[in-house]
Amino acid sequence: MYRYCLASLLGSLWLAGVLAAPADHLTVVTTAAYPEGPVWAGDRLLFVEYAGPGITAWKDGKKSIFWNAPGCGASGLIRFGSDHWLVACYDWNAVVELDAYGRVTRRIDRDSLGKPFIGPNDFTSDLKGGVYFTASGVYALAAPMTGAVLHLSVDEAKPVEVANTIHYSNGLTVSPDGKELLVAEMLAGQILSFPIQANGSLGLRQVWARLQDWLPPPPSADGLNGPDGIKVDVHGNYYIAENGAGRVLVVNAARQLVRVITVPTPHVTNIGLGPPDSETLYITGLFDATKSPYPGAVYRWAE
Repeated sequence: MYRYCLASLLGSLWLAGVLAAPADHLTVVTTAAYPEGPVWAGDRLLFVEYAGPGITAWKDGKKSIFWNAPGCGASGLIRFGSDHWLVACYDWNAVVELDAYGRVTRRIDRDSLGKPFIGPNDFTSDLKGGVYFTASGVYALAAPMTGAVLHLSVDEAKPVEVANTIHYSNGLTVSPDGKELLVAEMLAGQILSFPIQANGSLGLRQVWARLQDWLPPPPSADGLNGPDGIKVDVHGNYYIAENGAGRVLVVNAARQLVRVITVPTPHVTNIGLGPPDSETLYITGLFDATKSPYPGAVYRWAE
C-alpha cells in the first residue's frame, strides 16, 4: 500500500512538472454515443459510434451520417483500397466493406478456414494495401483468452488468422518501418509486439511494454484499466489510449514515456491523426461505460 501511494505521488509530481500536456490544447469537437475509430479523410473527420448510427462525418462543426447501421456496434474504421472503407461491426461479429458512398459491397464474418471471429474491434494498415484487424474475443477478466489478430490482403477474399490466445486484443499499429506489429492486450494491461514476415504472417510475440511500468493505473469504476487504441506518427511516437484512466500515453520508439494527454472522459477509446501537414490528434472517449446510450465526446488536441 505504501509503495503504491508513494509511486502515485511521485508520478503525479513528475507529470505536473514535465510531461502533462496543457489543458488549453484540448477542445471538444462534438458529442457522440460511444465514439471510436477517428479517421481524417480529405476535408472531414469520420468516426464510428458504437451506440449510434454507424459512421458519422464531422465537417465545419456539423455532423452527418455517412453509414447508417443501427445494431452493428461499430468499433473501428479504416480506408481500404483507393476509396473503400472497412468498418468493424463488433456486435455483428463481422467486418463490412463500403464503397466511397457508404454502400455495402461485402460482409466478412469468417476467416480463410471458415472459422467465425468474435468481436472485430480495430484496424491498422499493413503498409502494403492490406490491413490487420483484431477480433477481441470475450471481455471478462476470468474468461479464456480468445482474442485474435487477422490479416486481410488486397488480393484475398477472406482474412487469415495470424495470432490468437490474446487476452482481449484491441488497438494495433504497424511500426513505421513495417517490421513490427504492436497489439494492445487490454485485459493484461500490456502491449504485445510481433515481427512481421514477408507474407504478412507474424513471428513469435513479445511483451513490448506494460502500462504500469510507465505509470501506476488509477482507480477505475469497473476495476478495469488497459490499453485501447494505438496510433503511430511520422516521427515514430506511439499514442496509446488508456481506457479507464482518462489519458493518452505518448511513447517514443525507445519505449520512453514522453507525454501524457489527459481528457475529461475516463474511458479513452482511440486516437486519430489529423491532416498530414499538422500535429493534430483526434481523441474519442466516453464518460460511462455502463449506461446506455454511452454518452461520449470527440476531442481535438494540437500543439
